Amino acid sequence: MNWKRTSAVAVALSVALAGLTVATPAQAGNSYTTQFCKDNMYRLTNSGSATDMPMWCRIQAGPAASFGYTGPADGYPGVNSWKGVQRYLTRENVYSGPIDGVPGKYTYMGIQTIAKRSGGYTGPIDGAPGYYSWLGFDRAIRMMWFGP
Repeated sequence: MNWKRTSAVAVALSVALAGLTVATPAQAGNSYTTQFCKDNMYRLTNSGSATDMPMWCRIQAGPAASFGYTGPADGYPGVNSWKGVQRYLTRENVYSGPIDGVPGKYTYMGIQTIAKRSGGYTGPIDGAPGYYSWLGFDRAIRMMWFGP
């Protein structure tokens, strides 16, 4: 059993039961969701590339916004989007590098670890993400922030 995930679910449930308002992904931080992202947030992604717009819309509106990204969920990853991702990966104990907004081998290894842990990715954790790494990371983001 993954106690971290279980703990996160328990905390979220206790907050909900306490009657507190929990921010939806598009409300997290000060991020706003552009019309493009609203229209495409739940579209299936097929490219698996780091620049796939809907995937980055979800990343910006989900983990990046929940961990300090205050810019728009517009589908264009920049330094501040990456800082939010790095903070998320740090919180998940899969990244211990600097929060500098510059993705490198260890940021990508963290993404692959999340993809393997929760997104069905079965490839190596080598810091060189490909199609299946991004697909698995996107699946993990969908499940955690947007539901099944």
